[in-house]
Amino acid sequence: MKLTNVSEEYAIYGTLFSLSNRIQTIGDQEFKGITLKQQFLMISIDMFEQAPTLREVGELIGCSYQNVKRMALSLEKEGFLVIRKDDTDKRKLLLVSTGKIKEVENANMEATLRFMKRLYHQIPKKDLVTTMRTLIKMDQNIGGLIEEA
Repeated sequence: MKLTNVSEEYAIYGTLFSLSNRIQTIGDQEFKGITLKQQFLMISIDMFEQAPTLREVGELIGCSYQNVKRMALSLEKEGFLVIRKDDTDKRKLLLVSTGKIKEVENANMEATLRFMKRLYHQIPKKDLVTTMRTLIKMDQNIGGLIEEA
C-alpha cells in the first residue's frame, strides 16, 4: 500500500482502525459461537480476582457501560455469564463467568493458533516489544484525554 501526503501519525491512526476491523471480521468468521468482542469481554472478566462490575469491565476494555451491558445480556442468554446484583451494593451489577467460554476457546484453539501465527508472521520480537510499548503509551495518552472530557 502506497500512501502519499500522509504523516506517520495519520497513517498509524488509520491503520489501527483498518487492522482492528479486519481482525474483527476474520475472528467473527473464523470462531464459532461467540463474536470477537464478546470473547474479549469474557477474557476480561477472567482477569479480575473477583466478579467485576459492568463499569469495571467497561473501563478495562474501553467500552461504555451501556455497550458492556448490551453484550453481557446477550452473553447471559447464551449461557456464558450470569449478571447478578452485588451483595453489598445492590446498584452494582456483577458479571460472573459460567465457564462456558473455556469450551469455546478449546473448540477454537487450532483456529486461534493459526490466526496468531499469521498475524505475527515474520515480525521480530524486538519489533513486537516496541509496538507494545508504543500502544501502551498511546493508550495512556488517550486515557488522559477521556478523563479530561
